[in-house]
Amino acid sequence: MLAKALNDLEGRVKAAIALVAKLKGQKVLLERRVVELQTTLIGQGDQIKALQTGRKKEHQQLLRLQEEREEVRLKVDRLLEEIAKIEASIEPRP
Repeated sequence: MLAKALNDLEGRVKAAIALVAKLKGQKVLLERRVVELQTTLIGQGDQIKALQTGRKKEHQQLLRLQEEREEVRLKVDRLLEEIAKIEASIEPRP
């Protein structure tokens, strides 16, 4: 009976050792996967920062273009007013 109990205990110890070895292997794989995911996240974070920087620059450029368009529109309006004044001054009056 003692021999059977020792055999059972030995079997359970071997199973526990095998399980610990398996879990260590899985832990190593998981640690590698975590490092890969961290690297991916860092890369994606850098991409997001670059995209945000590009978007900010494009927005600033858009604002400058809108300001320039408004300036040109005002100049054209003034020129049209001047042309209308010139035309009015050279038209014969009845």
